[in-house]
Amino acid sequence: MSLPVAEVANDRIGVRLRPASSMSLHSAEFWRTDGNSPVRAEGGGVTVLFSDYQPLGRTFRRRSEHPHAIEGKSLPVQLIADPDPRVGKWIEGMWRDPTGVLHGWYHAEELAPCVARLYVPHIGELVSHDDGKTWRCCGEVLRAPATQIDCTWRNGFFAGGCGDLSVVPDRNGGFLYLAFSSYLLDEAAQGVVMARLPASRPSVPCDGLELWCADGWRPAAEGRFAKPLWPQGRGWRHSDPTGFWGPAIHYNRGLDAYVMLLNRTANGAANLLQEGIYLCVNPDIENPEGWSEPLQLVTGGAWYPQVVGLEDGQGDTIAGSPARFFMGGFSAWEIELFDPGRTKFANRPLVPTRAQFAEAFGAEKRSPW
Repeated sequence: MSLPVAEVANDRIGVRLRPASSMSLHSAEFWRTDGNSPVRAEGGGVTVLFSDYQPLGRTFRRRSEHPHAIEGKSLPVQLIADPDPRVGKWIEGMWRDPTGVLHGWYHAEELAPCVARLYVPHIGELVSHDDGKTWRCCGEVLRAPATQIDCTWRNGFFAGGCGDLSVVPDRNGGFLYLAFSSYLLDEAAQGVVMARLPASRPSVPCDGLELWCADGWRPAAEGRFAKPLWPQGRGWRHSDPTGFWGPAIHYNRGLDAYVMLLNRTANGAANLLQEGIYLCVNPDIENPEGWSEPLQLVTGGAWYPQVVGLEDGQGDTIAGSPARFFMGGFSAWEIELFDPGRTKFANRPLVPTRAQFAEAFGAEKRSPW
């Protein structure tokens, strides 16, 4: 077995990264993957939904008929009953219900009414009856009120809102948990937050939606702000904010626990500079207070880290150990997750470089940061 290129641990989890064959969620004509990418390994193959941002947010579908492989043409998904095609939409979460219907959740970005080119994201829901080729827009799930827009923000991207999400079902099939990024004006409400929807409901956005608040799960209809899992450092209004964003959650069979990967920005200049990628664990997703302290896995790196299982029945929401580690849609690493008491770790994060990306993915490829 190849030597690990990174090992990190705290009192809740141990992690190793080992080199592996290179693969990407997107096909070669795309620079990188933008946003969290839903993946399902089933039916003897792998289906990927990945998104691009040019000329605006849009999602593509790739289907490989070979197990453990991500390959094939990238075809744009068709959105039906799109309330506003001028608003970019990235499908970032996907779940198949017991009847076989696919449900999806998108991050949308509306242009803010500002002099500077800033956006206000919101979250909506879709449904597909043809395995993700076409999606019917069902409506909005989460949208910040118009009073939560501030054109003085200097982070370079947004002026409020909520988005950058992932969706995972609980082990009992009772709820779908949405982890997302809150960009609300009040810095006490900024950061990674959680919501949940009853899995048994029809495709009616907001029906039964609850937010994790200071006093537990509360109906979203009460109009309260969700409680961030970790305090925001320097708020999103600044050109150099400090905080976690863009969560990606999966259930890890090896740990019998949920694992969340996070982007962290710090010391930027209106560019959300990636300070690193972090990881935390929680045996009970119903209790958001149970997430461990984030552990740094990568120094620097690219936006949108994910763990993806390529065995049948796995994907971006469920994986074994080992699985594949992606960032920016690229993977040249296998990830192993451990109970920290089972082995010793050197505690050295991965420090990727542009030269390593060129070697792994071809000199013609630009690094995803």
